[in-house]
Amino acid sequence: MSPAEATPAPTHRPPPRTVPGVTPRLRRRLQRIFGLSSMVSPRLAAWLALELFVLPPRRRMDPEDVPVVARALRHDLRVANKRLLVLEWRPDGSAMDAPAVLLLHGWGSHAARFGNFVDPLLAQGYRVVGIDAPAHGESEGRRSDLPQFRSALAAALERFAPVESIVAHSLGACAAVWQLADQPHPEVRSLVTVGMPRDVGYVMESFELVLGLRPAVRAALRQRFERRFGAAPEQFAAHALADRLHVPTLVLHDEDDDVAPLEHAREFAAALGQGRLSMTSGLNHSGLLRDPEAIARTVAFIVEQRAGVRS
Repeated sequence: MSPAEATPAPTHRPPPRTVPGVTPRLRRRLQRIFGLSSMVSPRLAAWLALELFVLPPRRRMDPEDVPVVARALRHDLRVANKRLLVLEWRPDGSAMDAPAVLLLHGWGSHAARFGNFVDPLLAQGYRVVGIDAPAHGESEGRRSDLPQFRSALAAALERFAPVESIVAHSLGACAAVWQLADQPHPEVRSLVTVGMPRDVGYVMESFELVLGLRPAVRAALRQRFERRFGAAPEQFAAHALADRLHVPTLVLHDEDDDVAPLEHAREFAAALGQGRLSMTSGLNHSGLLRDPEAIARTVAFIVEQRAGVRS
């Protein structure tokens, strides 16, 4: 082995763990609350933690997205007795059944966050469909979770068919992998995951660290999670479904992501039969949704798969 081959590749140190929607100020407040509640009763603290874990923040629309959203057609989608908002943009002169690209946001976000994707996709002749997941954006509900994200996606795939591609961010990407692995949709020719975490277990671990939960509370929290969802959080794993995902997939990830480390993307892309890893730098967890180069890579990949080219 030559000296060059023997030299280990430099490792990238991941940024500190964070949770979407939890600012440093809120983090300090929550740590005080859970410190006190843990002394009173670890079970009470665990109950409160799980209720908070499934309570997404309602993000306001960014000013730059307002004119884009104003151009969209608005639809109601009923899922589990909840009204969900769906935004649809159509190219000029296109038919209602033109191929669509379906957009699914991450935790605490909404469809409008994909506003920068709309015009580049319309320029390629696609309809663009964005979902507000349950308890997000303008959709009904107070609490949400990965199964609800998946149910919303499944309903939208049926209602707005034909859907040729899915672009999904963070928890939305986990839902898309789960849906396509369990119920393949032949018309879906490509998938783009953006900043996807490995599994819900990792997300919960970040949540526990950010809140400073004590070991007894963490154990009780996981027991409560298993009773509610029927499995441990680590079992809700996108990586475990990689070998069942038979759709060309672009794994788009930033090396400075502080919600899902780059290693998650590398592992997932390596496990895919038809996967391609595309990395960025300095954009963190959500900056890719605004970055012109990341959006251009996404659109190019979708168009490439439409043309029948396989990576």
